[in-house]
Amino acid sequence: MPSSSRDPSRPEGKADVVLVGIAARGLAASARRAGLRALVLDLFADTDTQALAHRVVRLRRRGGLRIDPDDLLEQLARHARPDIPLVLGTGFEDAPDLVSELARRFRLVGSAAPTLARLKDPFRFARLLAELDIPHPRIFTGSAPDSVRLLEKRVGGAGGGHVRPAVRPRGEGWYLQERLEGRSLSALFLGNGRAARLLAFSEQWCDPCDGAPFRYGGCAGPIGIDGGIARQVAGALDRVAGASGLLGLASADLIVQAEGWHLIEVNPRPGATLDIFDAPPMPPLLRLHLDACAGELPDLPLLVPGAGVAARAAGVFYAPAALAPGPDALPDWVADRPSPGTRLAAGEPVCTVWATGHDLSEARAVLARRMDHLRCGLSMASRAAAE
Repeated sequence: MPSSSRDPSRPEGKADVVLVGIAARGLAASARRAGLRALVLDLFADTDTQALAHRVVRLRRRGGLRIDPDDLLEQLARHARPDIPLVLGTGFEDAPDLVSELARRFRLVGSAAPTLARLKDPFRFARLLAELDIPHPRIFTGSAPDSVRLLEKRVGGAGGGHVRPAVRPRGEGWYLQERLEGRSLSALFLGNGRAARLLAFSEQWCDPCDGAPFRYGGCAGPIGIDGGIARQVAGALDRVAGASGLLGLASADLIVQAEGWHLIEVNPRPGATLDIFDAPPMPPLLRLHLDACAGELPDLPLLVPGAGVAARAAGVFYAPAALAPGPDALPDWVADRPSPGTRLAAGEPVCTVWATGHDLSEARAVLARRMDHLRCGLSMASRAAAE
């Protein structure tokens, strides 16, 4: 059953913004930083989300980590006023019809269903990039030349858990994409429906497991890249935003090589890099999102490593086995702390681990040590509970 909670330390009153996603803690933190009272609806209702938000409603799952659209519409009708801005996070990449229905009933602030369909349908997206003369990997519905290495991806998939090496298409709802070698980066940017503003670059990595060799592992930034490539990417995102009508905070996945770069994917919504970029000197990212959706792009320089800019890393810790971690069992440097009584299956996300450093290498080294510490601690607690 869905559950609801309200932060008792905050006064009664209506929320300033409604945040919806598979896990919306990052958005809730940005809302708190921006001085906004948030009504949050997600699948977890983690304890730190409850502390950050004015009110939290736990949504019903449908088939793993998927939002049940009927439950979402019911809970929004029950708890959200239609005049309050509604911001969508992860979980709607393959649901343009649901996004259209949300826009019909509520004040959706972000990319509309046509934009989502244009950017998340791999075939339409590839055609758009070709028309805009933006380098990108080839995609195939059938056979490909023997010399082309391929990845199988689910249309509208997110998080990397659906991506696998492949030689032939699985069937409807799946496609093949050329596999490119290089450094995997993400570009954080804003769109106002006509143009884009590049904010920062980060690196990202995978946390492979059986059956999911490209499962999302984490991100770190800011990073500096070649100035020429940065300008090319900024120009490409400007053209994409203008051609697609993209609104608000978004991210673009890139493969950067010695000889150039390729645009792999655009995610037209706030994503995981909130955890590393929603901190000084960057203004609150949710505020930037709302302003961009109203047509205003900030006059901000590209965030790069340097004096006064800490390197930050954030990684997802996945359950090595079935467990029931209480929030008190987790260190202070984790977020997305499970609410009491939560039981997790092997492979499900437990929490997000944070780390900072003077540079990217130090931040990632601290993150790796904390991941190991958490793995050992939860394994010991799990064994003790079983005895």
